[in-house]
Amino acid sequence: MTCCEAFTSCNGFVLLSLSIIAMGLNLTPMFADYAMDGFLFRHPVSCFEWWLPGVVGGGLLVLPSVTMAFAAKKRGSCNSRCGMLLSAGMCLLGIIGALYCLLVSFFALGTGPLICQGADASLSSCNFTIKDIGSLSQLNFDISWYLNKDGCWNKTQVGTEGGRILGDFDLDLDGYQLVNLHLVTFTGLAGIALLEVLFSLFQILAGTCGCVCGTSKRTQQH
Repeated sequence: MTCCEAFTSCNGFVLLSLSIIAMGLNLTPMFADYAMDGFLFRHPVSCFEWWLPGVVGGGLLVLPSVTMAFAAKKRGSCNSRCGMLLSAGMCLLGIIGALYCLLVSFFALGTGPLICQGADASLSSCNFTIKDIGSLSQLNFDISWYLNKDGCWNKTQVGTEGGRILGDFDLDLDGYQLVNLHLVTFTGLAGIALLEVLFSLFQILAGTCGCVCGTSKRTQQH
């Protein structure tokens, strides 16, 4: 068969798993922000979590690729040249989303968490714009904000101002923990985005071969 159903199905499950993990990573600092004081936007971990790189870029924009991969598993697109071409086209959308997630993650890693800009830093101090995404020259891979233990790591602890929230669960993170949360979140998102690009390229190759070389239908038994 020119369309490998086993490969396409496995590819779909991998992309689905990566998109779910990306969304979970993106939501983690938001959850921490709310759990600390009962408010969103007041003391976010980063300027970049609200650009939703994992939810939108690494998550929602990858799901069409997953849908077509599962359709191929059911021999929906595997028996059609047009379907195979559509499968490759949907992966292009996934690559765009993964690249968005990757770029925002790189900017986040280069900038550092908001606590490195002051204990009272808020979203109003963020100056990241859409134009910056297309300016690769602005990418900064300097992580001195993480290595500087006399700076971000010793900022004032952010406590719960709204009493007990989320039932009996209180979350109280100091500067050290916030910095590590920022690092883990966006390093993870960058790694996931790279994997999504790789597996999307694999599916584009398979879809293009299926479209150009033709597909193989199972012979119906009468």
